[in-house]
Amino acid sequence: MEEYITVYELGERIKFSKQSIYNLIYKKKFILGIHYLKPTPKKILFIWAEVEKWLRQSADEPAESEAQSRPNRTEQNQPRENRDHTTNSELNKTLPISAIRI
Repeated sequence: MEEYITVYELGERIKFSKQSIYNLIYKKKFILGIHYLKPTPKKILFIWAEVEKWLRQSADEPAESEAQSRPNRTEQNQPRENRDHTTNSELNKTLPISAIRI
């Protein structure tokens, strides 16, 4: 028999806050009909066996998705003025009066 648990109970078991669990639902990490059910509009019940599977898959996935979101190390170590950004000198340039429209 499947075990159904509330958001609060799930948070207690996997040591996540309620808001973190809601964020996972919003980000489609937990999928309606697979990981959880909504018997009423305001009630969410998680299927514990499916959440356990999700936890194992998450733990088995390499950290490559995390590495992709980080900036390149060579870019981090470059001096600020060498990065591909607008410099202060470019910001301080004034426009000729003829370019200003009123």
